[in-house]
Amino acid sequence: MHFNDHQLKLLTSCEGKILKKVLIYFWVNRFNPDAQVDLIDNVELVFGDDTSLVITCNDDSTGINLLDDFKFEDEKAALKGEFGDKIKIIPIDASTTKMWVDVIGGTIEAFELSKEDEQFLNDALIISFGLEKRSIGISPADGLIIDYWEE
Repeated sequence: MHFNDHQLKLLTSCEGKILKKVLIYFWVNRFNPDAQVDLIDNVELVFGDDTSLVITCNDDSTGINLLDDFKFEDEKAALKGEFGDKIKIIPIDASTTKMWVDVIGGTIEAFELSKEDEQFLNDALIISFGLEKRSIGISPADGLIIDYWEE
């Protein structure tokens, strides 16, 4: 799978912006009380100009999707309507966590992507803040995977 032109333009439009806040949206499945499943469904990067970019899984969890119009309340209501309280989406401000605190207030210099032929793969991306980098990948069983990136 590959990023489409619209998604690539979204990434390019966020380069040079200052990261103000990071929200992590956990998807919590409580259908089986003995085996609750929590995974990262979305990562929202909020910028100094109050725009945002949401990094999420595509519909079949095989790649990353990018959104510039994520509406948390709509998503929350849709899950409640379909599943009651068995599945929830819970936002957490991760800006002060060890993973993000060093890059809050930093400028996104680039989004680095892997390439196949002439197309950019949507299996992962690296957010470069210069010396500091964070990677976001995907696991079909575990949702989004966030980590530090070192060359």
